[in-house]
Amino acid sequence: MLFNIHSVVAFQSSFDSLLTKKYSYLKKRFFENTKDSVHGVLYAQSYLIKAKEDNDTIKIVNGFYYMSGIIRDTKMTEKYIDSMIMYSKNLKTKYYPALAYYNKGKIAYNKGHFKTALDFYLKTNQKAKEFENIHLFYASKKSIGILKSRIGEHQTALQELKECYLHYSKQKEEKSKTYLSTLSALSATYSLNKKLDSATILNQLGHKESIEFNGKNFTYYFTLNEGINLFYKKNFITAKDSLSNVIEVLKTNGDRANLSIAYFFYGKTLSELGQEEEAIHSHIKVDEIFQEITEIMPDNRENYEILINYYKKRNDKDNQLKYIERLISVDSVLHTNYRYLIKTVVQNYDTPRLLSEKQKIIYSLETEKKTSHLVILILVIICFLFFVLWSINRRKQKQYKQRFEELYQNQDYYKTQDALRVSQKEKTKLAIPEESIKDILTKLANFENEIGFTRSDLSVNSLAKNFGTNSKYLSKIINTYKQKTFNHYINGLRIKQSIIQLKADSKFRKYTIKAIAQEMGFNTTDAFSKAFYKQNGIHPSYFIKELEKQVKNNGN
Repeated sequence: MLFNIHSVVAFQSSFDSLLTKKYSYLKKRFFENTKDSVHGVLYAQSYLIKAKEDNDTIKIVNGFYYMSGIIRDTKMTEKYIDSMIMYSKNLKTKYYPALAYYNKGKIAYNKGHFKTALDFYLKTNQKAKEFENIHLFYASKKSIGILKSRIGEHQTALQELKECYLHYSKQKEEKSKTYLSTLSALSATYSLNKKLDSATILNQLGHKESIEFNGKNFTYYFTLNEGINLFYKKNFITAKDSLSNVIEVLKTNGDRANLSIAYFFYGKTLSELGQEEEAIHSHIKVDEIFQEITEIMPDNRENYEILINYYKKRNDKDNQLKYIERLISVDSVLHTNYRYLIKTVVQNYDTPRLLSEKQKIIYSLETEKKTSHLVILILVIICFLFFVLWSINRRKQKQYKQRFEELYQNQDYYKTQDALRVSQKEKTKLAIPEESIKDILTKLANFENEIGFTRSDLSVNSLAKNFGTNSKYLSKIINTYKQKTFNHYINGLRIKQSIIQLKADSKFRKYTIKAIAQEMGFNTTDAFSKAFYKQNGIHPSYFIKELEKQVKNNGN
């Protein structure tokens, strides 16, 4: 008992001392201990209590947010998020109340309460847009897109998810899980829109990038998506293999909802292959999962019609009645969750945007009547500008093509550039002994032949030291005999060498621009591209593309 008293006193003392710390300290320590719930809770509680004592609303909401993220009790997590909403609903900041609404939406979605989830996602989207929170705007947009797909609004869901994919693909290395889950949702929606080849491309990309980003668990979802896609393509044998493999994984990872979907399409695939008994076994599995989690996609309602018709054909009235009753139960769930969703998505999410577009069109037509001549003039000017831009672009393309041909045909790149002839008067101005000039020029020739210019740390001082001379002599001789500054001289050699290697080495042509730049000694891609363009009048990417075409044509 004495031990317990001392423990409590020690804990209380530690807790009291934390209340004297700054918020920044408590926040930092909390995030350092997110994997250690015992210590993490201590810092989150201290932050929350301190905020309440200071009556700082935003920091109180922060405290509830930290507690909701560290506590392991799902009921307590929801209570903390409810407190976030209560304290933040009147705030007008970038994060609140949008973040509170979004987290509440996620909890409702995971419970299968899609009506509540959609309400909170719509609120999140509105507030995130109003206060320019890009992260929450696209996070809620993605969730709304997924809900749209659930209710059969596949075409509009596709547009929402495409926009999210474009956003997250720019930060896929930092947010690989979000990117991969968005890509998975997008590929599934392409499939539902019967754009099956596009879905396959995304599934292959997703499978590859899941491995690249150490997200092996995501590979199974792309396998599931492609299995469904193969079913729609009527490639039933391959679909069977894919779905069979993913079912074994989903049995062990606890994702019952997706396991239900996998069983549903596995059953339909087996039916197409004439394996009706095995197919019915899979459809029964779908029902068993529904009894467990009471979650089902609207499209999977067909599962019960299949079971009812199967037992009807066999005059098995008991099982027929059983699955009729189950279908009534399914319809009740679908009615509760999805009938509301269809109405709300159309009225609260799409309709306001449509009305806004309609009003813009009406205003545009009214304005057009008043200023028709001005509009026609503007259109003529725009057409003329487009024509000018098109002409300029066409001329540029011709110039680029001509410059490429000159580079491709030019054999002088394989020759070492001789030093220019310099008059005695110019030599006298240099004030450098004749013997030193000859020595340095010889060493420069060797330096060029041995391709010593590809070192990234090369400088006039380091090269002069290597030549056994001083940087002043070396710089003057390059300026006079090469007619270039040191930097322009080195960059010119590097660009020349890059062209030689690109022409000769097919593997080198497969390198990225960044890799080529590094190989040639440039510290940045931008420096290489600018130097290449300045010297040749075309960009390296264009040169490589045209070079590949030329090599391919010559090969044919």
